[in-house]
Amino acid sequence: MASAPALDIGRPIPLSIVLPCYNEARGIPAILERFAPLARQQTLELILVNNGSRDNSQQVLDELLPRYPFARSVLVEVNQGYGHGIFAGISAAEGEFIAWSHADLQCDPADVLRAFEQLQRSANPRRTIVKGRRVGRHFRERIVSRGMELFAFVLLRRNLREINAQPKVFHRELLAQLTRPAKDFNFDVYVLYRALAAGWKIEEIEVKFPPRPYGSSNWSATLFSRWRTIARSIRYMARLGLLGN
Repeated sequence: MASAPALDIGRPIPLSIVLPCYNEARGIPAILERFAPLARQQTLELILVNNGSRDNSQQVLDELLPRYPFARSVLVEVNQGYGHGIFAGISAAEGEFIAWSHADLQCDPADVLRAFEQLQRSANPRRTIVKGRRVGRHFRERIVSRGMELFAFVLLRRNLREINAQPKVFHRELLAQLTRPAKDFNFDVYVLYRALAAGWKIEEIEVKFPPRPYGSSNWSATLFSRWRTIARSIRYMARLGLLGN
């Protein structure tokens, strides 16, 4: 894993935002443009994780990042999964608080700052996660989410809502709890479970989740891939509930 130098602003970085990017070359210019106004409002570093992309993502990053001093990249040579990419990014983060979200432009970058502001207003910002709660979704998508929440309640004995909704923002002290993070889409449930097990609170903000402007989701591309991912998540939660880490 290779990382670009951390942001040099002469003072501590309040917030690091991690976006795992897999074959997102077309979207990287728009990502940087949409985060630029946020960087003018709030001192932050944006970490774009090239998560083993097979397109020309790294070339695009190398060309564009010098124009955006608030942003840098982390390179994962071989894709090992969505969660592995996020963990590579948050492990390289320099901020006191860390966030991650999607890089496919479905999530509004402004939601990260809204979540960060709510976290700062919380009773204990160092022991709280603020995450998104998606609104206005299709009925079929809501049914899948409610089903996963039911399995989480039964297998993990935890009340987890909208497990995969983004963004997620938290103090970097949580990293000490992430001893065996999942490398795939179960990374989200792992982080939330470990946080609750350590006595952290979870708060939410409402977020919209419109269709992505291009491409398609790997996990839900077909009915078979969707159910395969769901079955994998159920098996993972059963093991996590048994082992606890």
